Amino acid sequence: MYSRKISIIGNGNKLSFTVDNNGEKFQLQEIIHSWRDFYSEKVERTKDEKGLRLPQFGALSAIRAHWATSDAPATIVLPTGTGKTETMYTTIISERIKSTLIIVPSNLLREQIFEGASKFGILGKLGMIDDNVISPTTFLYKSKVKEDKEDELISAIFEANIIVSTPKMINKLPSTILEKLIKKIDVVIFDEAHHIVAPEWAIVREYFKEKKILQFTATPFRNDGKKIDGKIIFNYGLGLAQRAGYFKSIDFYPIQEFDENKSDEEIAKIAVNLLEADLEQGFEHVILARVQTRKRANELFDQIYSKYTNYNPVIVHAGIPKAERDLSMKQIKDGIAKIVVCVDMFGEGIDIPSLKIAAIHDKYKSLPITLQFIGRFARTGSKNLGNAKLVTNVAMDDLKDSIEELYRQDSDWNRLLNVHSANAINEEENLEDFIGNFEKSHVQEVDLSQIKMKISTRMFRYRSKKIYIDNWTNVLDPTRTQVFINEVDDVYIFIEEVENKVVWSDQKDIVQYDYEFYVVYFDKENGLVHLNDSDVSKGNKLIEKIFPDASAVKGDTIYRSLDGINRLMLGTLGLKQQPSGRISFRMFAGTDIKAGISEATSSGAVKSNLFGYGFKDGQKISIGCSYKGKVWMRWVERVNFWRKWCKNVGEKILNDTISTNHILSNTLTLEEIKEFPVGVPYKIILPETIEIANSLSKKIILSKENREYQFFQMELRKPAIVNGVLQFEIALNERIFIFEQQIHATGYKFKQIEGDELKVVSGKKTIMMTDYLYENSPEISFVQENGTVAVVQENLMTVITPKRDIELPSDRLEKVDWSIYGVNIKVESQGRARKKDSIQYATIHNLVDLTADIVFDDDGAGEIADIVTIKINEEAKKIEIHFYHCKYSSEAQPGARVSDLYEVCGQTEKSIIWNDNAIELIQRMIEREKVRVKDYNDTRFEKGGLETLFTLKKMVKAGFETNLSISIVQPGVSVSKMSDSMKQVILATDTYLKETYAIPLTCYFSH
Repeated sequence: MYSRKISIIGNGNKLSFTVDNNGEKFQLQEIIHSWRDFYSEKVERTKDEKGLRLPQFGALSAIRAHWATSDAPATIVLPTGTGKTETMYTTIISERIKSTLIIVPSNLLREQIFEGASKFGILGKLGMIDDNVISPTTFLYKSKVKEDKEDELISAIFEANIIVSTPKMINKLPSTILEKLIKKIDVVIFDEAHHIVAPEWAIVREYFKEKKILQFTATPFRNDGKKIDGKIIFNYGLGLAQRAGYFKSIDFYPIQEFDENKSDEEIAKIAVNLLEADLEQGFEHVILARVQTRKRANELFDQIYSKYTNYNPVIVHAGIPKAERDLSMKQIKDGIAKIVVCVDMFGEGIDIPSLKIAAIHDKYKSLPITLQFIGRFARTGSKNLGNAKLVTNVAMDDLKDSIEELYRQDSDWNRLLNVHSANAINEEENLEDFIGNFEKSHVQEVDLSQIKMKISTRMFRYRSKKIYIDNWTNVLDPTRTQVFINEVDDVYIFIEEVENKVVWSDQKDIVQYDYEFYVVYFDKENGLVHLNDSDVSKGNKLIEKIFPDASAVKGDTIYRSLDGINRLMLGTLGLKQQPSGRISFRMFAGTDIKAGISEATSSGAVKSNLFGYGFKDGQKISIGCSYKGKVWMRWVERVNFWRKWCKNVGEKILNDTISTNHILSNTLTLEEIKEFPVGVPYKIILPETIEIANSLSKKIILSKENREYQFFQMELRKPAIVNGVLQFEIALNERIFIFEQQIHATGYKFKQIEGDELKVVSGKKTIMMTDYLYENSPEISFVQENGTVAVVQENLMTVITPKRDIELPSDRLEKVDWSIYGVNIKVESQGRARKKDSIQYATIHNLVDLTADIVFDDDGAGEIADIVTIKINEEAKKIEIHFYHCKYSSEAQPGARVSDLYEVCGQTEKSIIWNDNAIELIQRMIEREKVRVKDYNDTRFEKGGLETLFTLKKMVKAGFETNLSISIVQPGVSVSKMSDSMKQVILATDTYLKETYAIPLTCYFSH
C-alpha cells in the first residue's frame, strides 16, 4: 500500500504524489508501468457486473478510434450524471498518457477534479485498478506564485502526470513557464467545453493547438446557437441516458404569474408544497432555489425561504463566509437542510443527489447551463429519491424562452420533461395528444413534436376505406426509412434517407445524404387522401401502393379552395391557352393581373396557377393553387395543424355549389393610373411596418430648429384633392406641415408646400421627408357615393366594389343624448386640462367600460385612437382591447353631414393595423406615456399604469388571446336624419372591419 502526500506551492497550489514504503517519490516511468500492469478494463453490461457504464465505454472506444486516425480536436457529449469525469480518468490510465492538462471553468470544479484525478476517481471501487497501481502525480494550479517560488512551480509542472487548472490561471502564467508547460503536455482535456468559444478558453486552446485535445460537455449547443468547434466523435443523448436508467423524468410545474412582485412567492409556495409531499412519501429531497445575484439570494432568503424554519433553510454563495458556507453544504449533504438558496455555485461540478426540486427564480445565462442545471436534478441515486421537479414562472419572458430552447435544441428534453400544469396551453395539450397517438414501436430518433412542415397538399379521391399501409416498402427503402403510424387520426409519416451525387464532382464515391419527407392524411369522412411530399414521383407511387385506384383531384375544382377568402389580392396568375398555340402559357403579375383575369373569365384561357393574400376567419392568410392539384400556403406549421387545414380544404374542393369563375371575378387587382380617382379621400396611412414600429433610432428632424421628434409622434391626416393634386397634413405634436402627392404620366412624386423643412433620420442615414415618402409611399383610400372604395399607393390603384344587398345593421348605431353630459359637440379633445364639456371626457366617463383594467387617453398626433381601453380576463386567457375614435361636429347641432364622417371613418379603418400587433400596440402606449410624462409631467392614464402595460406584454407573449373592438364617437351625426351617402360611408367601414379581422364596430351618434 503506497502513501499519498501533498505539498503546497505558493498560495494554495497543491502537488499530490505517491511515495513508496521508504518515503521516496515514484518516477514517471514507474507510474506509467504500473498503469500498464495493474489496470484491467471492465464494463457493466448487466446489473450484476461492475465496471464502466456503456456510455463511458462507448466514449472511451470512440476516443481510441479517433486517435487511431487523427490528432484533431474531438468532442465527447455525455449528459451530466453518466460519468464524464471517470471517462477522463479512464482515458488517461488506459492510454497511458504521460502528461495531461485538464481545464475546468470554476474553482469548485477545479478542487473536485483535482481530488478525483489524484486517485483515479472510483476506478478502484469498480475493481479496474488495485493497490499496485501508482496514483498519478497531480498538480492543482489555482494561484500565481511569487518569483522566488517559480522554480518550485516549474518542478511541479514537470513532475505532474495530471495538471488541473482554469483558463484564467493558464493565461496568467509567465511566458517562460507557459512555454515549458506547452512543450511538456501531451493531451489537453477541456471539461464543460461549451465555454470553449469564450475568449479566455479560446486563447488556451490556441496555445495547445498542436496537441491532442478532448472536449467533454453535456451539450454541444451554445446559447448563441453555435456548436462547439471540434468533431463530435461520441454523442450519448439524454433520451438514451433515461432509457438506460441514468436519468429519471423531470416533472415540470410551470406557473403563469404576471405580477413580478408575486412571482417569487408563488414559485416558493409550489416548491415547498412539492417538498412536503415528497417527504411524506419517504423521499430524501431538497429544494434548490436559484437566483442570479447575491443580492437577490439574500432578499429571497430573508423575505421568503427563511420563514420555512421547519426545513432548516440555508443560503450558499461566494459572499457568505467560508466556514458558514461549508457548514451549510454539510447540512445539505447530511439531509438536515431541506432548502438551499444559491446563485451559480451549483451550475457545474456539484454532486448532491438529494437536490430534486429546482425552484428557478431567475433566468439562466445560456442554454448549456440550463441543461446542466436541470440534468443534475434528474440523476438517479438511492432508493429514497423520486422524480426531479422543476418549478418556474413561464410568464417571465426569458424563462419561457429558455424552456422553449430546451425543446428546440435538444429534443430529448421532450422525453424528460413531464408538464404538470393547470395552465398548460390547449394547443400544446392537443399536440401532445396527437403525437401520443403514433405507434411507439415506430418512433425512433425523430421527435415528431419538433417537425414543422410547409403547408401544402395534393389530393386524391379514394372510395374504399381499406389502407394497405405495409405496401410503402415497395416504394421506399425499408432499411433507410423511419415510419410513424397514427391510426387514430389516420396520419402516416415517412422519412427516407437518400444518397445523392454532389454537383461539383463526377466521382462516384463522393455523395451527399439528404432526407425525403412524406406525410399522408386519409380523410375517411370525405373520401380524400392528402399528400405532402418532397419527391412528387415517389409520392405518387406511395399513394398508388397504399391506396389502390385512388385518383388525383385536378382541374378547376382546385380553385374552390379560395372560397370564403375576403379581399383576395392576387400576386401572380398563370394562364394556360386552350387549345395550345405558339404561346401556351402566360404568367401575369402586378398590374398585369387585371388583364389576365379578364382573359381567364371571357376567353379560351384557363387558370393554371395563382397565388395571393387575403383575409379569412379574422386572420390574414396567403394561399396558392395549381390546376395540377396542389394547394399551398406560405406557412410553416406542425403536423396536427396541417391535418386540420387539409380537412377544411378538402371540404371546399368537394363542394359543387362553389363557382370558381365567381371567385376569380371578385379578386382585387392593381392598375396603373395617371390621375387620382373620383371620390373623397378619407384615409391616409403609411405602410404597416412603419406605422407600428416603435424604434427610438428613427426620428424626424425640424431642420430650421434642429429639433428631434420620435417617429411615432407623427401622423398623416386630412387628405384632400386640390386642383387634381392630393394634399395632406403631417401633424407633429401640435404643429402642422402640408405635403402633396402628384401623379403624372410617368410616375409620381411628393413635395412639401407648407411649414419648416422636415427630414427623417433612420440609423446613420438622413433624408428629406419627401424622399422618405417616395420610398415608403402612403396608402390613400377614396370613397365614392355608391360605396365603391379606390385604394391608391404610388401610382397604382385597387378598386373594391361594395357587396350588394347589404344593409347597415341598426344595432351598430347607438343614439346618445349628449346634452345630459353637458357636452359641446364642437369640442373633441379633453386635453391635459380634462375639459368636462368635451366629447372625449364624456366618452371616458359615460360610455367606456369602467371595469376595464386600463383606460388610456391617446389623443394627439400619432395616436392609436383617442381612447384605448384594455380589459384582462385571466381565467379565459383573453385580453379585450377597445378603441374609441372621437370626432367633433362641424356644426352646433347634429345633422346629415357626410363630411362629419370621412375623417373618423378613415381613422377607424387605419387603426386595424394593431389587431395583429398587440405587443407593438402595448409598447406604443408605453412610449407615448413616457413622452407625455417627460414633456408635460402629466399622464395619459385615466385608469391603470405602466406596470399593468408591462404585465400585458408578458401575457401576450405567453399566448393570451387578444380581441379588438372599435367604436366611432361623432355627436354631429343624427341617426334619424342620416342620408344614404352617410350610410354608405359607415357601411364601407363596417364591411372593411368585418372582412379583414372580423372586428365589431359600434357608432355613438346623436338622436
